[in-house]
Amino acid sequence: MQPESKVNILLVDDNPNNLLALEAILNRLEQNLVRATSGRDALRCLLKQDFAVILLDVKMPEMDGFETATLIRSRERSRDVPIIFLTAYSRNEQQAFKGYALGAVDYLVKPLDPEILLSKVAVFVELYKKTDQIKQQAAQIVQLNAQLELRVKKRTAQLEAANQQKDDLLEREQSAREVAEAAEQRFKDLVNGLDHAIFWEANAKTLQFSFVSQSSQMLLGYSSEQWLSKPDFWVNLIHPDEREEILQYRRQQIKQGLDHEIQYRCMSANDQVVWLRDKAYLVRDEEGTILKLRGLLLDITEAKQAETALRTHADELTYLTTALTQSNILLEKRNKELDQFVYAASHDLKSPLRAIANIAQWLLDDLQGQLSEETQSHLELLQGRVYRMDNLIDGLLQYYRVGRAQMSSEMVDVEQVLKDVIDNLAPEDHFTIEIDSSMPMFCTVKLLLQQVFTNLISNAIKHHDGETGTIKITAQQEGNFYKFSVADDGPGIDPQFHEKIFGLFQTLQPHSSHNTGIGLALVKKIVDGEKGTITIESQEGKGTTIHFTWPA
Repeated sequence: MQPESKVNILLVDDNPNNLLALEAILNRLEQNLVRATSGRDALRCLLKQDFAVILLDVKMPEMDGFETATLIRSRERSRDVPIIFLTAYSRNEQQAFKGYALGAVDYLVKPLDPEILLSKVAVFVELYKKTDQIKQQAAQIVQLNAQLELRVKKRTAQLEAANQQKDDLLEREQSAREVAEAAEQRFKDLVNGLDHAIFWEANAKTLQFSFVSQSSQMLLGYSSEQWLSKPDFWVNLIHPDEREEILQYRRQQIKQGLDHEIQYRCMSANDQVVWLRDKAYLVRDEEGTILKLRGLLLDITEAKQAETALRTHADELTYLTTALTQSNILLEKRNKELDQFVYAASHDLKSPLRAIANIAQWLLDDLQGQLSEETQSHLELLQGRVYRMDNLIDGLLQYYRVGRAQMSSEMVDVEQVLKDVIDNLAPEDHFTIEIDSSMPMFCTVKLLLQQVFTNLISNAIKHHDGETGTIKITAQQEGNFYKFSVADDGPGIDPQFHEKIFGLFQTLQPHSSHNTGIGLALVKKIVDGEKGTITIESQEGKGTTIHFTWPA
């Protein structure tokens, strides 16, 4: 008898001492106790395992027990898991009612009575085991019912078949005499009507043919009289290069009492080489003595020609495969050379740009107050163009790298990714960025998703024309994808430019030193590479919303 499997019990408390105390109480149940030190940690545990009961502390930082319970109840997989709230701070009925409203099965106040807690948890452990056992028994019942139904159907079919067989036997008995008389004639008509095979019979000892169908003349050009008149006619038909081998093989198979099949070349009446497949069956008497051979000769010339052609194609395919492998090696070499060129070119391009920018700044600093407004404007314009070229080179490098490097997936908390992006962008105080609370956690390439959000949020900030601005980021699941939306209340984009903005080097502000026309092209390339889609909703003066889907 196999030992009973352990069930999982989730203990959620931000205080390690409380967790230790709970484990000391519940260890007597001899079940699998799983620790979680926060609500978010508990949710991660629920993504990986199923639990018989959850002991959930009410007071926790960041996400309290009630918020955690709400999220647990929102997931289909954990919706029905029993929750026992634990608190050391409140005994009022309102807090208890709130816990029960969230689906809690109990609300206990610390310090806990070990025996009461142990008995309550034991009830849910036993209930979980019984429920699991009932599910297994239900599945077994369904399987047994299906098997029983199948047996009933099979038995019914057997009875129906038996009745049908009885009726058939009666009919056959009535017509047996007529069938026996016509059988031989039908057989002759059948074998003589074959136009793609030769039916034959021969003596097992001498191999002289005693019968051959009329199709022999059509396939090989020899009449049936020629086949039957000479004892060695069949042997002499075989191509001289194979004759002795084929004859020896046939005699050996007859000696061993085996049916057999052979392929060989023979010469037709018009001296053409014809490939035959020869299937021979031994005919025995009641005592098992071999009386004769009976078989079929099939013309397989076209099949042999096709086989030769196929072999030729296989050789060609091998050659092409080798050539393709060499091409791939050469392509990989070219890609490495291209990588080296791109990095070298970016370095060689950025070095003089930095020198130009430094010289322009030195001129502005050294000749401050001595330059005309026009000269100073030209120098500032020169700096702006240099910065734009520097950003353009960085953008091209990012665009080039997308899809070329293998990146591993990891569990990503999208809300935390967005907080990191916003922290790096450091928007000014007059910008408000709202993140929807339903951001998912799922396994994906974190760097690519982070790059998409960085470009979209940066664009929304960079192109906003108001004194204050709001950016809203939402998410919802659609089938096997998550649909993310980044919406701003900026100047908006005329619909005629919606397709243009996703093109490389396409920008609605061509003279901007900060806008290279690569950001949205990079976003589209990343989303397309992940098999997602990207769309825009915008009108002039009404803000812009960019939607993109990402595989879940």
